[in-house]
Formats: sequence, structure tokens, C-alpha cells
Amino acid sequence: MILKTTKTCLLIAIVFLIGFKVSAQNPDQSVIQLWTKKDLKFDSPKTGNPLLPGYYADPTILEDNSTFYIYATTDMPNWNDITKLAVWTSKDFVNWKCDYLNWPTKEQCKSNTGTASGVWAPSVIKAPNGKFYMYVTIGQEIWVGIADHPTGPWKNLKKDNTPLVRHKEYYYVETIDAECFVDDDGQAYLYWGSSDSGRDIEGRCLAAKLNPDMVSFAEMPKDVTPPHYFEAPYMFKKNGQYYFSYSWGKTWDETYQIRYSTGPTPFGPWKEGMVRPILSTDDNDNKIKSTGHHTILKFKDKYYIVYHRFNTLDKYNISQKLRQVAVDVLNFNPDGSLQRVVTTHKGVGALQPVKMKLNLAFEAKTTSSSDLDSMVTKSKFAVDENNGTLWIGKKYAQEWLQLDLGIVKSFNEIQIFPEFPIKAYQYKIQVSDDDKNWKLAEDQWKNTKIGAPLVSQSKFKTRYIRIILRNEKQNPRPGIWEVKIY
Repeated sequence: MILKTTKTCLLIAIVFLIGFKVSAQNPDQSVIQLWTKKDLKFDSPKTGNPLLPGYYADPTILEDNSTFYIYATTDMPNWNDITKLAVWTSKDFVNWKCDYLNWPTKEQCKSNTGTASGVWAPSVIKAPNGKFYMYVTIGQEIWVGIADHPTGPWKNLKKDNTPLVRHKEYYYVETIDAECFVDDDGQAYLYWGSSDSGRDIEGRCLAAKLNPDMVSFAEMPKDVTPPHYFEAPYMFKKNGQYYFSYSWGKTWDETYQIRYSTGPTPFGPWKEGMVRPILSTDDNDNKIKSTGHHTILKFKDKYYIVYHRFNTLDKYNISQKLRQVAVDVLNFNPDGSLQRVVTTHKGVGALQPVKMKLNLAFEAKTTSSSDLDSMVTKSKFAVDENNGTLWIGKKYAQEWLQLDLGIVKSFNEIQIFPEFPIKAYQYKIQVSDDDKNWKLAEDQWKNTKIGAPLVSQSKFKTRYIRIILRNEKQNPRPGIWEVKIY
């Protein structure tokens, strides 16, 4: 009897130890998933990442009344040319529309202490009073806007039209990347800061309580810098714990990454998470690199991280420092710690029901007047429903992209997503039944509107569609992310 009892106890002990060993060695499976993930290739049709058709960075996301809003820096080859702020809207998280806000602009937000830098890195929140507030970097100073609706009209909240925080006003900390956080009790906090790489390579983060007016401080800003911080702070709260995530590394190379720390208050003290970093360049996929500045969306009890990464055309000088927005799932361990983010080209798909519409342009036969590169900017990339690939023509006075639907078809709308929505594209649309006799369907040769998509609506019945872009000095280069036909 004693022998049986001893064997039983020994067996229980072995099972316990095995179970403990497995549990201790495998706190989560996110790292294994990163190495074994099943993903689409970067140039596959119908990818979900990049999320937006264009060069955008430093995203912030807001969901209000079942509509998603992404505000982001519009990347340009020259930082000083970023003069306006974009907002992308979507009902389903798949189909997006880009507009440019009435405020802020570089022209409207000038001060005698600012720099020549452009409009960067917005943070937009909905306050308990129902108003929307924006904290945005312009001329490396922090400005504050207010609106009754996410798309505006917006205006400067300061009546004297000055910035909230001037260039390096507090402790010589770089005045960029402002992020607003509203706690459960309604108290708002503002975080910002980076480094001056010419003098101090370590970033610093400042924070302060905001007064109820949302445009003045209730106290002097204080240093709340967490471990391994460079820039791009983001704060959220879950189960009573404060999560402080941020970027580390060099903005323009593969060291750029996202790390996080946790603390008992909005000011810390901070303890860095065990997974370091939680998101970074993918060692197995050279198309996912320089991942950084981010925002986090909680929607229907799930978390998503929206971040930027290099575009896939970085072999070209004009595109080397242009970024695109991506989104992946953010998961937690049972103890509340963050798991490693599994970066993908597949993305997360629709978050709300999608209106089923057949895109007649998808994988249609295409031809073009020329391709900038016969391998990576060819015409077929304009009809693949992939926001990471596009057609770019060469530098002739006029360039055209042509679609063949196979047979004559009836449709009501043509959507064109241009390479740089911040610029006004001049274009014409011609249609033909036989590829010989062409009719003018749309004349936008003097177009001054910006945004995306460019929409042509009519009762079309045709087989061939040709989009002609002007390509003169004052016009952007001829590039199209996608053409969609409904």
C-alpha cells in the first residue's frame, strides 16, 4: 500500500514538474508564430498591408460612430514640403478615402520660434465633453486644434494663434510627437519628446497634466522617460495598469522598433516589458523594416497596433525615406504583458461588414505608355488591390495606363488612387470598345482638387479605359496605386 502511494505521489510530482517546465519555457507563443507565420508575399494580390494607398507615417487612429479615422503625416521626399494634414476614413477598415483638413497647415501655424519643418505626427482624441482635440507638430512645435467632428472644420484652440509648446521650450527637449491620453477619471495628460541627434542621441519624454481647457498645463512638465526611449510616446490603460509604448532606434534604418513599459500611474515609475522589442524589422522578410511610430486601437474587445514601415520601393532615391501605414493584431499574455507583434503583409482584414461590390478592374489586363521599372512599377500593379505596389510611368509629357475588361461592360464609377494624394493630379479618362476609336469620358486637365480616390461617375458601357496623366514640371510624377471600377 505504501509502495503504491509512493508511486502515485512520484507520478504526480513528475507531471507537475513537466507541466511547470513547459509553462516556464513558453510564456507565450508569439515569437514562435513570428518565425512560422503563414503570410502573403509583399506583391501578392489583395494584401491588407500596407493599409493605406499612399506614403503616410506617424498614424493616430480614432473610431467614432462606427467610422474609423486615421490621421497621419503625409510623407514627401522633402520634410519641409509637408504642408497639410491628411485624414483617411473608412466604415469597414478595408476601403479608405483620403481628405485634407482645413487646419492645420504650415501657413496657418507659424511662429517666431518655430523651424521650417512641416506638419507631422498628429494625436486626435475625443474628450468627455464630446469635442475633438488635436495635438500636432508643426515647425517642431506643438499646436492644439478643436473641432465638433473628426473631419472638422478645425481651428486653433489658442485664441492668440500661438503654439502650446514652443521649439525646445522645456529643458531643451525636442518638441515633437505630442500624444494626448485621457484617464478614466477624465483627466487629460500630454506626452511629447525626442532627441536632438546632433547633441544628445538619447530621447527624453516629458509629460504634464492638462487643465480642463485642454490647451494649458496644470503643472510644470516633468521628465517621465522610460527605459530605451527615443520618440513617439503612446499611452493606454488596461485593467488598472498603464502601458507606455514608444519608439527606439534610428528613424531611418532597420533598428527602428517599438518597445513598452508599464507603471502604476500615468507618470510611472516604469518597468520595461520582458518582450523587447514588441515590434521591429522582420529578420525573415526584408520588405518589413524600420517599423515604428504607432497608435493602438481597441475595437470590440480586441487590440490592434497601427504603425508605419518603409515602402517597398526604397531602391529609388525619391522613395527611400517614404513610409506606409500597416496594422497587425496586438495580443496579451494572461499576466497582462504584451506579446511580440507578428508583422504581416496579410493585415487584419475588415473590422466591420463590407458592402459587397465587384471591382471590375481587379486583375484586368493592363498596358501603359511606359514603366519606370519593368519589374517593380509595372502597370499590372495598379489593379491588384495591394497598397504596397503601384504603377509609375517615366518622365514624358504625358503618360497613360490602360485597362482591358475583356468584353464591353456596364459600370457607374471609376476610382483612381494617385501616388501622392497631397498633390493635385491633372488627368483625362478615355474609353473605347475596340482599342481604336476613343471617346473622352472625363476631362480633369485643370484639376486642383487633392485627396483620394479621384472619382469619375457616369453611366459607362465600354471595354477599354485609358487614364492619361499630365507630367510637366508643376505636376507630380505619373503614379497610381490602384484603379477600381464599380
